[in-house]
Amino acid sequence: MGQTETALAHADLASRQLARAEHGPALESLATALRLAPGLDTLWSQFAELIRYFNLRHPVPAFVRELLAKALEHPAVDPGDLVRPITTLALSRSGVDAFGEPLLLRLLEDVVIRDGTLERQIVETRRALLERVFDPAPQPLALQTAIAHQCFNTEYVFEETADERERIARLRGAITAAAQVPPHWCAVYASYRSLLTLGNSDLAASSLVRRQVTEPLEEQRWHAEIPALAATDNSVSAAVQAQYEASPYPRWVRTQLSAAPGTLVEILRELFPLADLKGIVETPPRILVAGCGTGQHASTTARRFVGASVVALDLSLASLAYAKRKSRELGMHNIEYCQADILGLRNWDERFDLIECSGVLHHMEDPLEGWRILAQLLKPGGVMRLGLYSETGRQPVVRARELIAAEGFLPTPDGIRACRGAIRARTGDAMLAKIARSEDFYSMSGCRDLLFHVQEHRFTVPQIATMIARVGMRFLGFEFTDAGATLGRYQARYSQVSDLKNWHDFEQEFPDTFARMYQFWVGGGN
Repeated sequence: MGQTETALAHADLASRQLARAEHGPALESLATALRLAPGLDTLWSQFAELIRYFNLRHPVPAFVRELLAKALEHPAVDPGDLVRPITTLALSRSGVDAFGEPLLLRLLEDVVIRDGTLERQIVETRRALLERVFDPAPQPLALQTAIAHQCFNTEYVFEETADERERIARLRGAITAAAQVPPHWCAVYASYRSLLTLGNSDLAASSLVRRQVTEPLEEQRWHAEIPALAATDNSVSAAVQAQYEASPYPRWVRTQLSAAPGTLVEILRELFPLADLKGIVETPPRILVAGCGTGQHASTTARRFVGASVVALDLSLASLAYAKRKSRELGMHNIEYCQADILGLRNWDERFDLIECSGVLHHMEDPLEGWRILAQLLKPGGVMRLGLYSETGRQPVVRARELIAAEGFLPTPDGIRACRGAIRARTGDAMLAKIARSEDFYSMSGCRDLLFHVQEHRFTVPQIATMIARVGMRFLGFEFTDAGATLGRYQARYSQVSDLKNWHDFEQEFPDTFARMYQFWVGGGN
């Protein structure tokens, strides 16, 4: 047996150990696999999927630190999967603050950190750095830069005082008046405001200038080149479009690029082994991503399926420009971006093997009408992957919106900051505590999408069953991203994974099952 085969055997052992909740042994087995075959992208993806569940404490074994450092730079790894292990490691360092952990400083550049304790440390450290910005003593530029990246990633959602606003205004004046701007001035300013707001200030090239000036200007240039395919005069569509023009969502820096793409049939067979897949294409699929946002979904889909060609549509030109820039950055040339409202596609003559529409229909005035229009764009044997909000799973959001209505918070930066503070202050409210643990709670556009959306429908499993029947399709199954944990819990109670009545009963027993949304596949009717 060669090294690669031995490595894959260790990886398979790690999977079996994880299924038995033997997390430590699984990590050691996977580390062995990576030592034998560090060039296998699939092993790095498996490492990220395993390590994301770990709460690490300092000190960790050298091999764990080495793997985390390599994973931070690996294209097969979603850096979001590393937030929990690296954050818990950093916060466990006794006698020093979390920023003494170099892995954390690197992580801050590429993700949104979803941890209230660490956010408080960032806010306090940012404030202290601003107060000392004009001190003649050497400044911690690496720390300042990492915090500036994180604050930009969150779109400056962190609280700020009137004193900080006065100080940042003075700093802006100093920067615009200076013949040569000290790098740490830029880093501190960029922790509160985008460097793009400085106008024509002469700033030395840096990672912050690239992220906050060069890339946004590139997106503005793409606006003129993205074609408009279909528009409508629907007032709800117009309101949703305005929200995402102002707050493109989600903002992302890196995403996992699928290391092992498959055919449409292969992926469906892996997800739903007992489903009838007769008639589904084996050839490279033509795919529509309806409501692609900032392109993370489209990029993942374009890499997930062998030979795929993708058309990605969205209402928001700002979101599409972000998506276009990221696709070019990733070297992806099999995605075509167009501006369109789903309601304007009734007479479109394109047809697709797969249509993905996740997190979109529930923001339309009539979700069923949007679904019907998309279903008409399927080729014979085509399938759809849909995502809809759960009435049960979204109850924490309902509770937060009650608070927003009672307190009169507005969907402005100051209103969103005040809302976050009010949610955190209700320490005895379990529903609001769930909101404060949500990833979207930690960015401005995320909070607006989560709590202040201009249009939202929520559904139950029986309602979805009715809609599937009315569109004339058949349910294939739910898709989960938790390494089989939910499906295993379900199968311990029920044998039919495509039985929607059983899934409804299961959700009543486990209300958080679809806390993010129902993610499911449907095919043409029998």
